[in-house]
Amino acid sequence: MIEKFGMEGLAKLDGGRIKVAFEQAMRRCSDDCEDRPATDDARKVVLTAELVPICDDTGAFVSVDVKFHIKDSQPVRRSATFNMKVSKGNLLFNELSAEDIHQATIDEPAGPAGIVGGKTHAG
Repeated sequence: MIEKFGMEGLAKLDGGRIKVAFEQAMRRCSDDCEDRPATDDARKVVLTAELVPICDDTGAFVSVDVKFHIKDSQPVRRSATFNMKVSKGNLLFNELSAEDIHQATIDEPAGPAGIVGGKTHAG
């Protein structure tokens, strides 16, 4: 049966997959709002309809091909900054001193003459 297309039609096209994809995108964004309420940047769900005219051999308009795109986006997740040392192409870190790789920590074994982590400590 031929029907007039509208928002209700999204639920019927492609076995309802477009509607489901839109709802999943909305859910991802709303879940992110709940997970990170202090991040006040907007979460976005975009539904785009692409319409391409179809013409016959004489150039007369016949119909239109319609394709839908659903895209969602959340603000970038950023971590804290971690100070690391580079050694022979490898990054080295110390989880007990994330802000200063050169800061000796209690988990490092003491070397000869009280040297810990490459620094001399009184003790």
